[in-house]
Amino acid sequence: MDGKTVKENKAEIVVVVIALLAFVIGLVGHLAGASFANFDTFGYIAAPIPLILGIIVLISYKVAASAEK
Repeated sequence: MDGKTVKENKAEIVVVVIALLAFVIGLVGHLAGASFANFDTFGYIAAPIPLILGIIVLISYKVAASAEK
């Protein structure tokens, strides 16, 4: 069984950091969407969260795929 290369290790760390970032953004979006506060700014925060998470997933996929080459 071969060990991982430095590039693979670095890519794994980057993907984990990106996953944590996606979790935090999702949590903020969830809290903003579920907030009972009567402010429009919460809606402005929560509305683009699916798009932002999609972009983060795409970046994470590209980073993981580049490590396999």
